[in-house]
Amino acid sequence: MTEIENGGSGSNNRLHAMYIVLIALLIGGLVYTNVKLKKSKETIVVTEKQRDDVSSLKAELDKKYTESLQEIESYRAENAGLDSLLTVKEQELTAKKAKIDALLGQISTLKAGDATKSKLLADVQLMIAQMESDKVRLQASIDSLVTINKALYQERDSITGELTTTIQRKQQLDDENQKMKDRIDKASILSTANIQSTPIRMTKKGKEDEVSKAKDAEKLRICFDLIQNKIAPAGQTEIAVRIISPDGTTIQLQNLGSGTFKEATTGNEIPFTYNISPDYQNDTKTVCSYWAQTFKFAAGKYSVEIYEKGFLIGQSSFMMK
Repeated sequence: MTEIENGGSGSNNRLHAMYIVLIALLIGGLVYTNVKLKKSKETIVVTEKQRDDVSSLKAELDKKYTESLQEIESYRAENAGLDSLLTVKEQELTAKKAKIDALLGQISTLKAGDATKSKLLADVQLMIAQMESDKVRLQASIDSLVTINKALYQERDSITGELTTTIQRKQQLDDENQKMKDRIDKASILSTANIQSTPIRMTKKGKEDEVSKAKDAEKLRICFDLIQNKIAPAGQTEIAVRIISPDGTTIQLQNLGSGTFKEATTGNEIPFTYNISPDYQNDTKTVCSYWAQTFKFAAGKYSVEIYEKGFLIGQSSFMMK
């Protein structure tokens, strides 16, 4: 009786032990399953979060890139002189965006839980933040350049104004000097008196014989006084003599030195008969010259005009029958 009870008691103990082991295994399995489920949920959450982060960063990148481009264009519109600088900055911005886009594409291909993925996300965030910093620095640089340009433009305008005033003043002085020179030049022009034009022929003894008939005249003797002028330069003075025939034309023979000169006041070309170069020493001087032509003189009224430096300084007329 006692042995049977003892045997039954041992069997019960073994059963209890087995139940305890089974319960422990069951609990352990449940715990393992719960842990695994929890980790799976966490992985799903992390994966979804990373996917959301990529989308968010992509949207942020596009927004900042667009804003930066718009700002660059606004700078270009307002400051044409900065076009080359802004073009470089635009190229740099486009290159950075392309690099970030490439990183985001790489992140999308990585598996959940990959340590590289988190690092790349952090790198992208840093690069996007740097884009914002670059925009701020660009704005500060352009503001500084604009300020400098304004100062330079003001300085340029001031210098231009001063230069314009100086040029105008110089022009006024040049005009005044030219007027003074013109007055001096005019004052230095010689004047004549006692113009006498005499037809002559040479006698057999070589003397001059005054005649009144055109058919007897061999040459003309033209004499006049150059009046004293202390302002005129001393020395040889070129004087043009113009003899106008009765038909109104200027007598000219190229082989005897005839030609033209420019009239001082009008600039017109005036024909002359011959030139003389008397030595003038600022005192009254009588000058005589001769004109002997190769054809006969015509009867009628002749005019004689005397010019110096293009100015008419004397004129007279005479008749030959």
